[in-house]
Amino acid sequence: MDNLAKIAKLQADIDKAQRELRYTRDHQKIVARQISELTRRARTNRLCTRAGMLESFLRRPEALSDDQVMELLKAAFRQPDVQSLLAQMLKEADCLDP
Repeated sequence: MDNLAKIAKLQADIDKAQRELRYTRDHQKIVARQISELTRRARTNRLCTRAGMLESFLRRPEALSDDQVMELLKAAFRQPDVQSLLAQMLKEADCLDP
């Protein structure tokens, strides 16, 4: 194989590698967007579920302002029993994580 043929083959290899690199980068962007979308959906679902749980404990939740609900939550979470229970739950959750 002469030098011109070797150069042509190497150039073809470079072109192929560049195409594969572009494909891989594009695929990486697609996967990153999919992860972002799934994460957002999971968060939205969690927020809606937990907001529903909170409202099930409030009498006439539509009559309370956001500030009033926040004040109520702050008061509830300042309670030593609640702090203790939360700490225990978080400790158990950490034990479950690999």
